[in-house]
Amino acid sequence: MLVNQLALKYAQAIYELAQEKGALGEVDNQLKSVEATLDENPDLAMLLYHPRVPAQAKKDTVISVFGADLAEFVRNFLLLLIDNRRETALPAIICEYKRLANEAQNIAEAEVVTALPLSPEQHQALAEKLSVVTKKNVVLKTRIDQRILGGIIVKIGDKLIDGSAARQLQTMKAALIKTEATKIGVTN
Repeated sequence: MLVNQLALKYAQAIYELAQEKGALGEVDNQLKSVEATLDENPDLAMLLYHPRVPAQAKKDTVISVFGADLAEFVRNFLLLLIDNRRETALPAIICEYKRLANEAQNIAEAEVVTALPLSPEQHQALAEKLSVVTKKNVVLKTRIDQRILGGIIVKIGDKLIDGSAARQLQTMKAALIKTEATKIGVTN
């Protein structure tokens, strides 16, 4: 709980700075880049998050790795996190920032799971349909999971639409197990 409150506090700070400078999208892209770089380089993440690595070494690393790619206030924000020993909260801060920025820009992220890849036409049609339903611009994050067998699972915020074949089969199985043999026409 403390990490979430902390993340929200720092996310609001960088969000307000970005909004002041009219750079919500730019900061979002820069934070996504930082997040992706840390995800792709576990050694870099370990160095940044390890409590025994001196703050100055972390700051030098941030400047050398991200320096040219970040706006000065974003770089200074990362350095402030290190000074305050809050760098481990960075993933949660980025997540909260995305939520705040998306809300301000009337954007909703939808997590979509399918058994097979969506064609570009299906991707666009689904995004448009969800935009009409939510009254927001919907950005799809698709993932392939063959375990759902077919159909689609969509999660937007706290809403879940499970139209997967696996879920439908589970429901039918549960209904058949509940149904007594005499009710389906089996007699002695």
